[in-house]
Amino acid sequence: MRTKSAFKKPISIMMTAVLTLSLTFSSFQLGTPKAAAAASVEGTRFLQLYDQLKDPKSGYFSAEGIPYHSVETLMSEAPDYGHMTTSEAYSYWMWLEVLYGHYTGDWTKLEGAWDNMEKYMIPINEGDGKEEQPTMSYYNPNSPATYAAEYAQPDQYPSRLTSEYPAGKDPLDAELKSTYGNNQTYMMHWLLDVDNWYGYGNLLNPGHTATYVNTFQRGEQESVFETVPHPSQDDKSFGKPNEGFMTLFTKENNAPAAQWRYTSAADADARAVQAMFWAKKLGYDNEVYLKKAEKMGDYLRYTMYDKYFQKIGSASDGKPTAGTGKDASHYLLSWYASWGGGLGQSGNWAWRIGASHVHQGYQNVVAAYALSDAENGGLVPASPTAEQDWDTSLKRQLEFYNWLQSSEGAIAGGATNSWDGAYKAYPAGISTFYDMAYDSAPVYHDPESNNWFGMQAWPVERVAELYYILASNGDTSSENFKMAKKVIENWVDWSMDYAFAGERPVSDAEGYYLDADGKRILGGKDVQVATVPAPGEFWLPSNLEWQGQPDTWKGFENHTGNNNLHVVTKDPGQDAGVLGSYVKALTFFAAGTKAEKGSYTPLGEEAKLLSKNLLNTAWNYNDGVGITTKEARKEYYRYFTNEIYIPDGWSGKFGQGNTIPGNQGVPSDPSKGGKGKYLSYAELRPNIKNDPDWAYLENKYKTSWNAQTKKWDDGAPEFTYHRFWSQVDMATAYAEYDRLINGGGSGPVDPVAPKAPGNVKAAAGDAKVVLTWSKPSGAESYTVKRAETSGGPYTEIATVTTNSFTDSSVVNDTTYYYVVSAANAIGVSPDSAEVSAKPTAAPVPAKGDLVVEYKVNDSNPGDNQIRPTLRVVNKGTESVDLSQVKVRYYFTADGATGQEFHCDYAVVGSGNIQGSFVKVDPPVTGADHYLEISFAPGAGTIAPGSDSGEIQIRMNKADWSNYNEKDDFSFDPVKTSLAAWEKTPLYLNGKLVWGLEP
Repeated sequence: MRTKSAFKKPISIMMTAVLTLSLTFSSFQLGTPKAAAAASVEGTRFLQLYDQLKDPKSGYFSAEGIPYHSVETLMSEAPDYGHMTTSEAYSYWMWLEVLYGHYTGDWTKLEGAWDNMEKYMIPINEGDGKEEQPTMSYYNPNSPATYAAEYAQPDQYPSRLTSEYPAGKDPLDAELKSTYGNNQTYMMHWLLDVDNWYGYGNLLNPGHTATYVNTFQRGEQESVFETVPHPSQDDKSFGKPNEGFMTLFTKENNAPAAQWRYTSAADADARAVQAMFWAKKLGYDNEVYLKKAEKMGDYLRYTMYDKYFQKIGSASDGKPTAGTGKDASHYLLSWYASWGGGLGQSGNWAWRIGASHVHQGYQNVVAAYALSDAENGGLVPASPTAEQDWDTSLKRQLEFYNWLQSSEGAIAGGATNSWDGAYKAYPAGISTFYDMAYDSAPVYHDPESNNWFGMQAWPVERVAELYYILASNGDTSSENFKMAKKVIENWVDWSMDYAFAGERPVSDAEGYYLDADGKRILGGKDVQVATVPAPGEFWLPSNLEWQGQPDTWKGFENHTGNNNLHVVTKDPGQDAGVLGSYVKALTFFAAGTKAEKGSYTPLGEEAKLLSKNLLNTAWNYNDGVGITTKEARKEYYRYFTNEIYIPDGWSGKFGQGNTIPGNQGVPSDPSKGGKGKYLSYAELRPNIKNDPDWAYLENKYKTSWNAQTKKWDDGAPEFTYHRFWSQVDMATAYAEYDRLINGGGSGPVDPVAPKAPGNVKAAAGDAKVVLTWSKPSGAESYTVKRAETSGGPYTEIATVTTNSFTDSSVVNDTTYYYVVSAANAIGVSPDSAEVSAKPTAAPVPAKGDLVVEYKVNDSNPGDNQIRPTLRVVNKGTESVDLSQVKVRYYFTADGATGQEFHCDYAVVGSGNIQGSFVKVDPPVTGADHYLEISFAPGAGTIAPGSDSGEIQIRMNKADWSNYNEKDDFSFDPVKTSLAAWEKTPLYLNGKLVWGLEP
């Protein structure tokens, strides 16, 4: 355990008192919270920050309600423009709304956030008829993808697609398809151009402004200043003619096909699941949304797989073996998973990959716990092997942290199953973890991926959560608990040596911390950093340097502590987002020690005090829009340097209207393995010059940047950023401290009755109306009220304990109006929004001598074709001229795209079969179009007791996007043999003589 200098604690205690007074005045300046009152300073500040984030004047959200990565636009980090957003931002939004629900009892904000995420960030058909994974049904799990090697430099791309290493088998697809009815991946794409700044547009859902885009595609060395942002739905309208952007990244013998492709970020989806775990623990009980989180966790398992489903460890000698199932799973959360498929008439294909590189910063033991423990975690997915997979993953992740923990306590980089991204043989003497090779900087190298202190605070905060969860459950003897405790204790002990509130650490010009004698601190335990008083300031480390490697992993019981793995802690800084994560790590750790021991341990008490002081200090940096500090961006000279590689012979149209490379750029460096041109950020993205901060940055570059010394002579450009994730991290840090240490935020005192039921729906039937609604938190029963006039007065007709009711006391052709209220032992909610329904007598099918028989040729309801077989049977006593007969097939077109008809086979001759599409106006349940089949005179007649023979027809959309046949009136997936089917009505001389119209 570390010791403190003689003056450190008294100054910290003094600062607490001083800041309490100063922050009393700050609360008046920022206004009182609108949502609810909180008893403590920390609880009040959470609600104040929440209001700042949600205030439209702050500018955190777009017109479509999407959280921007940052309020400011001129920035280049993971997203290279501030008004993009990431799946990370969405996952933080979930966490924010979970704690808001905890404080106020209002969980509708959480549900609204998930709905927005499902609409804009999860590329599925969310009910609007737009298929955003239009050809996933063609995916072949026995051949998931074609191999393309990764390379050390972007200049070495495009990478040729080859059969050098055939992909292994995907063991998840079949069970996911069986569980959910299709295999459309339910995960977020990681990057969204919120305002369509790049100009590509949303091809598959043009009603949305927000557009799916991607950047990093050219190896671990490709920095944010070297990427070519491109559309995720690439129909080759942009990029190189007839190639799109695909040929910047991969090459093949023929021109690439138009395609869609998405990439998930494992840590973001896992954080969304983590947030829903806490929502459930804090009283949220709407199963509709909890099951969505479970489903996301089900698909998140794809990030556990090697990129090309190669057997884990099989490539140690440079000769990988294709996996046959779970042997291709490392059970850790990797950098990503990707999936995609074709567009257009030849788009009947799809693919999927995992990732071979595993970073410690992306692990989430809380999500793994939630998805693997039915009793305590409560979010076990529906697929048959998901629970066991996540149980294995939980242990594996905890082992991973122990394997990577340096002797000081920091967590080193990670591991890979594909050395250099090309399944090369492992270097001699490399340490391994479950046969994967140690990698000090997995995922990306510019900058080194494990140097930033945030990559410590983010994941280890989750370990602290698990330590607290297990201790609170009384689980203090399991191996999982022991592994979590060891990691978090060592990490907290190390990190607090370099964290300060009310003091400024002393460091030298190169960022090394100094001791009282002015000597550099180059590692070791319980170090004593020299400090000077600095009231109102907080300081954390920014970067780390790594030396050595961990011992090869042989199990927790045999682990001896990595005496050959060391870290040097550097660069004191003031990153508010990292501060939020760090405070939460300390807070959960402190609360965990109390849960385990009954009172705070000395280290837990120290963590609690430092958390309090850091939170108090941070409030001084609240500018009314959020908590932020000014940043000197030394790397911003790269806006102007030529680094973006475009190979010779490649020329195309960028989304902002410019041709790249055009006449711009400089020759590339041949030593980096390519031949072409380098462009600058501004040359690639000309619209950046319209940014309100561009003139400042350009002038600073011209007057201060020294190209010879590679330094800023007159100081680097400085920016103040309000990143959404950073503000949420700070807001939730206040809330978690209040919840765990103060015991606050248990929900509103008045009222505590449930909220009004939401999402009320009324479906009319024959002499009945079926009502359904969402279950608000805390509801124990519901009262259904009905009126025959909109607005009431309403009469109570039923009290039920489930969130559905069938009203059978109605008369057909009368409109009824309904509201529903919820109740519990405390009180009754307001009424829900009104809904109405008009029951109608079920139509009687026409019966006659002509009968239509039907069978389904394609029972998949989610692919891009509808394929029924029909047969007309004459049961009468007279011959019927087929040219007088018409048959209708009713369906929903799921969009406005034009449609095409085909007759694949007909006994009477395919040329005698005609099909026309007719719009149903207004649409009815199960149909907004029908296909009308008619017969040319050459089809002849049907004699009595005979039939037309089979007529095999097919329809598709002009762009070959998918249908959703599940609710189609004429579709029946179980009719695989010809049988009379009333829902394919037949007309003779224009008169309905058989069947039923919708």
